Amino acid sequence: MATSTERFARIVYKNWPSNVFNPLTRVINKRMWRWTSGVTLKPTAKILVEFDPWLGPEKTISCRNTVRMFANQKARKTNPKCEITTKIKNDRSEPIINIEYTDGERLIFKSAHLHELEIMERYMKKCAEKDPEIKLPL
Repeated sequence: MATSTERFARIVYKNWPSNVFNPLTRVINKRMWRWTSGVTLKPTAKILVEFDPWLGPEKTISCRNTVRMFANQKARKTNPKCEITTKIKNDRSEPIINIEYTDGERLIFKSAHLHELEIMERYMKKCAEKDPEIKLPL
């Protein structure tokens, strides 16, 4: 007789999305890990994230995942003074990530049609321009 964990595993893998085992998905996940392992908030003063959860998960998932990457402990230790604010709306507006650097420059992402990888690449490249000590992954 199967244990409860084995039954649970059968249910999960039966309903698992087919793209999980797609080779392209594996490549994207490896690149995501490389970019997110070196996330730094050194040149960043504020991060404001605005999204409407009722817009649907396909449009807000990249915004929510990006916030999670910025808010993890390792990233927060690089600049504890950086403010990360999340504003949840109910007006069906597009998800926006508004980043303000210490020199006053702003970087705005309209993330409804962007992947987290694209957001992190652009953010980290801008950070590397501002602080030459920051190393970008290959």
